[in-house]
Formats: sequence, C-alpha cells, structure tokens
Amino acid sequence: MRARQGAAIKNMNFLDMVPKHIRDIQPYKAARPIEDVELELGIRVAKLEANENPFGPSPKAVEAMRRFLENVERYPDDTGYHLRQKLAQRFNVSMDEIMLGAGSNDIFAMAFHAVLAPDSEVLTSEGSFIVYYILAQGAGIRMVCTPVKDFGFDLSAMAERITPKTRLICIANPNNPTGTIVRRGELREFMKKVPGHALVIMDEAYFEYVDDAEFPDSFEYLREGRPILITRTFSKAYGLAGLRIGYGFAPAPIIETLHKVRMAFNVSSIAQVAAEAACEDREHVARTVNSNRSELGFLYRELDARRARYVPSCANFVLIEVGNRAKELEDAMLKKGVMVRSMGAWGFPAMIRVSVGTHEQNEAFLKVFDEAR
Repeated sequence: MRARQGAAIKNMNFLDMVPKHIRDIQPYKAARPIEDVELELGIRVAKLEANENPFGPSPKAVEAMRRFLENVERYPDDTGYHLRQKLAQRFNVSMDEIMLGAGSNDIFAMAFHAVLAPDSEVLTSEGSFIVYYILAQGAGIRMVCTPVKDFGFDLSAMAERITPKTRLICIANPNNPTGTIVRRGELREFMKKVPGHALVIMDEAYFEYVDDAEFPDSFEYLREGRPILITRTFSKAYGLAGLRIGYGFAPAPIIETLHKVRMAFNVSSIAQVAAEAACEDREHVARTVNSNRSELGFLYRELDARRARYVPSCANFVLIEVGNRAKELEDAMLKKGVMVRSMGAWGFPAMIRVSVGTHEQNEAFLKVFDEAR
C-alpha cells in the first residue's frame, strides 16, 4: 500500500498542483530591453512603449545615489523615515498616513493581500491598468468590471455594481492606457455612494502631468477619514522607474493594516536616497511636465494632419487607433527603431500606445509611423 502511494506521489507533476486560477494567468510581459534591441538592429532606438521620462532622473538624484554607494552593505531603513518625512511636509499629512512600496504595484499587492477573502470582490473598469486584473486573478478573487465610457471610467455604472462583497475599488486617474481622467464632480458623487466596507484605491501615477482644473483633490477624502488609498510613484515624472519606488496615502489604521502584509525592507536604500533628492528638484519635474505638454500638442497636430484618430491624454502617452494591425504595426515599427505598445492585452486590440518623448523621439515616431502603417 505504502509503495503504491509512494509511486503515485513520485509520478505527480508539480504544475498539476498549481491552482487553475494561477495557471490561467497571462503574465505581464514587458518589452525587450532597449540595449538588446539596439544591439540586434545596430541603430539607435526611440523607446516609447513604457511611459518613461525621456529626460531621465534628476541630476540631484543621480549624485545622491553615487554618494550613498559605499553604504549598500547595510539594510535599508525599513520605516523609510526620511522620505516619509519629506512627503508628509510636501503634502501636509501625517507620517502615519504614508507608506512606501517597490513601485505602486507593490502597494496594490499589499491592499489585495490585506483586505480580500475568497468571497470578496474587486470593482474596476474595463480598459484600465492591467496589474489590477492580474492581482485579482492571482488571489482567486472575482473581478467586477464595468464597460468603459468615452475611453474612461464610468463611475455611475460602477456605483451601481457595488455590493456587500465589494472590498476594493480601483480607479486609475489618469487612466492607463487611455490617458483620460475622472473629474472632481464625478468623483464626489461616486464617493457619496461608496460604503465604509470598500477601500477605494486612487491610482494617481501620472497626476503630475494633469493640466485640468477639474482634476479632483483626492486628499479631501483622506482628510475626512474615508477608506481611501491614494497611490503615486517616482517612476514617471521623476524618472526613477528602474529603482521601483512608489508611495501611498491612507488613514493611519489602513496604513497600519497594509504594513502587516508588507515584506520587510521592500524599498532599497538607494531608491529612498534617490527619491529624497528627487523631491528637492522641482525644476526637473517642471521641465519634464512642460515638455510633455508642448510635445503632446505637437503630436496632436501631426496626428490630426494624418487624420489619425487618438484619445486626448492627460498623461505622458497617447492612445492611437490603427485598425486591426496594432500588433503588426508594433513589430514593424520596432524593426525601424521605434518601440510602441499594442494594446490588445488592455482591451483595445485596434490601438497602440505611444509615450511622449523628446521632440527628436516624437519626430522619429511620426516618420516610422508613416512608413509602417
């Protein structure tokens, strides 16, 4: 009997033991490293597929990292004290209302881990940040998605889908990949309908780029003590994507709960030091934002001249309609030295997303776009 059991165990395949909801996940696939692409093609490549800062990090952040390199034998400050102190002063909140993460995604994962049980639900929109869906599927949790409206969140429809099982509500503002925003009045009406048992995640990774007087101040709900988690990042306007550092604001009891599932030393010391220095370089962020606005206008004019349909963006990227050739176009443009992203995995199979680069990069995109489409 024991011999038969032992043989059966020996013949078991590990992958058969992986739960189906995990096996069914389509993992996030990043683009190839630009160094590999340039080596293969033998040309300089315009990397416009990941919404990165074309000007790179602040020189102050680079210098701070260089100075700190001799101290990397030590574990990082697990509390992130000095960076949290700077953020508390900048945004006029308590340090107890701030947490750090290895990018915003790390904080999302903490929230999913902390508040979700097998019978709970996550509420969001179709056509939004792909990580929300991956986290829900990985947790084996039901994801409720409302249809997009004008390429953005339909908060009225979402409010109708809130149930006693709703535990998380994910809102990307601006939305990735469409670049649209939820405005102040819409969010105010929505928040009136959100019950206390649901945590609203306001994903504001691109907030620095927004130039709209109706962009909501999500901190008003934090000041009211509502169950809200506002996430932001140093990856975009600050140009520190490679360091993986984000931050979040929430009422102190929610922050305390998230820390219970946070991995120790999740944010490296180099990332903390760089982010502290980057906070001080407002000129670098202003240059980044001003260039983005100018170059968005340039892209709009050029796309209009080509009669190409696009979604006006409040972020640092543009969603462009290209028919049923999106993936084909992505591959063709890559061979010509311009990296863009087809949006089939995001729910927009007929569209590509292009990051706003420098003027030189944007001109390269338009040239290759004309040649490839």
